[in-house]
Amino acid sequence: MVGAPRSGTTLLQRVLASHSSLYSIEGETGIFSARNYFTRTHFRFSAEDTQGLLDRSSDIVDFFANSVMLLNEGRGDETFVEKTPQHVRHLAFLLKHFPHAIFVHVIRDGRDCFCSAQGHPNIPQRSSVSTFAKYWKSCIKSARRESDSDRIFTLKYEDFTADASEWLDRIMAFLGKEAEADQLDPARTGDDQRSAAKHFKRLTTPISNATVERWRTELTPEQVAVFDRIAGTELQLHGYAAGGA
Repeated sequence: MVGAPRSGTTLLQRVLASHSSLYSIEGETGIFSARNYFTRTHFRFSAEDTQGLLDRSSDIVDFFANSVMLLNEGRGDETFVEKTPQHVRHLAFLLKHFPHAIFVHVIRDGRDCFCSAQGHPNIPQRSSVSTFAKYWKSCIKSARRESDSDRIFTLKYEDFTADASEWLDRIMAFLGKEAEADQLDPARTGDDQRSAAKHFKRLTTPISNATVERWRTELTPEQVAVFDRIAGTELQLHGYAAGGA
């Protein structure tokens, strides 16, 4: 699961992980975007397990593969769903080094992403509209460079929240599986420690498009103009209206 920050990747992660043959962890690995992955724990493993994995791994790809193998122990045919939004900026690397992996890329209007990021303490790019617009643009451009890959399923947050059932069927077909009815049950998506945090509260409510185009009331005309100036081309490429439209 990849996409610019606050694009809806956590929601999709929880929906997919609610499937009987898929599972995930509460959080992100951040492995391929970490400045120094040797100084932190990953996959919610203990420091001891993490060190053991590092000791027997030859590089970062090997470390990731060994970590997933450890997660998979005792899970039969279940498949791991990894969600780190900013890994979208490393798609070329991931496609090359994980030839059997498939990717779901979520796109959301960058201005709505910026609004949503204001309530999230762990997104440094939220500091200003220009900083966020540049980062959102870099995420979109990185994914577009790999748009010819048949291993990437791209969907818009706005489309998914408008008709979650239809889009879930499409995503699961791409994954080679059939959708299950309770994947969209908020009792399942909200069964996650993160849902207690204010910035993840929507995990506990039915999926809706209530926050689409929130930027129209939450951003000033000056902020909208700045975002459009920096990332207007990318907004238009994905069908998002300009600030004055």
